Amino acid sequence: MTVLRAQALLQGSVYLDFKHRQREIMDGLPSRFLPKDYRLWRTVKISKTDVEQTRKSMVIAAALSPPRFPEITDRGNGNDSFESSSGDKASFERETLVHAEKPEALEIEDQKFVWKDHWYPVSLIEDLDPKLPIPFELLGIELVLWRDGEGKWRAFSNKCPHRLAPLSEGRIDEDGWLQCSYHGWSFKPDGQCGRIPQAAPDGPEAKAISSPRACASTFPTLVSQGMLFVWPDEKGWKKAYKMEPPKLPSVFNDCRYSTVTIQRDLFYGYDTLMENVSDPSHIDFAHHKVTGRRDRAKSLPFKVVSSGAWGYKGGSDSPKIYSEFLAPSYVINKIEIPAKLPIVGEKSWEIWICSFNIPMAPGKTRSIVCSARNFFRFLMPGSEWWQLVPRWHEHWTSNKVYDGDMIVLQGQEKVFLASSSDASDINKKYTKLTFTPTQADRFVLAFRSWLRHFGSGQPDWAPGSNVGPLPSTVLTKHQMLDRYEQHTLKCSSCKNAYESFKALHTILLGATVVLVACAGVPSDMRLRVMLAIGSLTCAAVSFILKQLEKNFVFVDYIHAKID
Repeated sequence: MTVLRAQALLQGSVYLDFKHRQREIMDGLPSRFLPKDYRLWRTVKISKTDVEQTRKSMVIAAALSPPRFPEITDRGNGNDSFESSSGDKASFERETLVHAEKPEALEIEDQKFVWKDHWYPVSLIEDLDPKLPIPFELLGIELVLWRDGEGKWRAFSNKCPHRLAPLSEGRIDEDGWLQCSYHGWSFKPDGQCGRIPQAAPDGPEAKAISSPRACASTFPTLVSQGMLFVWPDEKGWKKAYKMEPPKLPSVFNDCRYSTVTIQRDLFYGYDTLMENVSDPSHIDFAHHKVTGRRDRAKSLPFKVVSSGAWGYKGGSDSPKIYSEFLAPSYVINKIEIPAKLPIVGEKSWEIWICSFNIPMAPGKTRSIVCSARNFFRFLMPGSEWWQLVPRWHEHWTSNKVYDGDMIVLQGQEKVFLASSSDASDINKKYTKLTFTPTQADRFVLAFRSWLRHFGSGQPDWAPGSNVGPLPSTVLTKHQMLDRYEQHTLKCSSCKNAYESFKALHTILLGATVVLVACAGVPSDMRLRVMLAIGSLTCAAVSFILKQLEKNFVFVDYIHAKID
């Protein structure tokens, strides 16, 4: 039996040791902790033709020596578990191995991930202004987002075919078409040119409006779960509508949960942000006294239970954390916290953090985060009468989380870029540049491995977009933490609140001046005192509002000053 087991493992181990996520952890260890032949295994190349033979070997190994990591049950049902659904332990372990060696869970070298063959959420619908064309970059493609006269959102290339002026500087005309502000050419929802004001009504010029060269380039769009999705291939219309966009878990439609959404444009790369959201272990330190505490940090024994070109999924039992990455940009994190309450007894508190990390351009990424929880719901925005916290106030806390990461990630990215300006080269050297010996880093390594093996080391940027220095290498700390440009201008709630704060501040400042001027007029001392108190009150409230306005613009973040 031992000989048979050894033979089976010998035939299958080359494939698994090269491809399995455990290799990522081993890559971070010093060489003295590794088997002598590990580096040899790591260099072996495996193709699709080898998979069938490897599968047979591993089935034999399954019967003789099954693995010890468990499988995750289907997500979104509130009962995610790392325990077997079968009462028979041996049966469960065999099922786990069989799952692990399925083709979709294997990293086959000649599998290719096509970046443009996916739906990307580009904005929360509630934060889009339907009256204005809105510029956006996706994979380095410059787009303009706009809503036509029928209420449908469209995505065009952000250049007029006439003289290449940006259509995002235009307007929605009286017919509900997109009009260029340079010469007034108007484009119908399907991209056809609808009007050329300068064209003669007869002759060759009259035919120009029907020329294919007069059309705007259009991209597939759809609206799902409060987000606008774009398919970044103008020739991929048939393929796009055969595929579903990524979905939020069912708890986002469950009345027992309260939800909140936010989006912010960040001046560091897609891979930097993806690495960050794949790393729950940083929360207690980077977000001390915001969403974590330094004294609560502990070991996080994460396990990756399956992976492939589609992404990965895994988690831990203690603490109970579930994580799933759906390539190329969607990460789901679920955290369960056991709680004992005086009246209801034992209860499981759940936090869902679903983040979409959109590669806009090299060194620039949009973060869209949708979160849900089933506790302390009165402290979250919502439609219930007792949910009084406005969305913009919740964004103050969320922006603290972004700020807590910002400068740390800027510094990290600078070091990576100093080693190589080529992002794909950085991924090849990642395990040499960093030291990741703990299981807490396993999801980070799983993402880096996916990007290296399937994602070509970096997104498939549009030609001409990957030029010049990246923002993180040239921007100041103040620019990196600029909430106004990155968030407030693009958030309907915060933009309106900021304008209201400024207007109220101006009114109170004016009232202060008027009350001070009037305080010396009455002969009655009591009235003079009341006017003086009124002026002081207005001045104090005006000062407080001015200080609170900073939450919409800029707040410095210094980790060392947070005790």
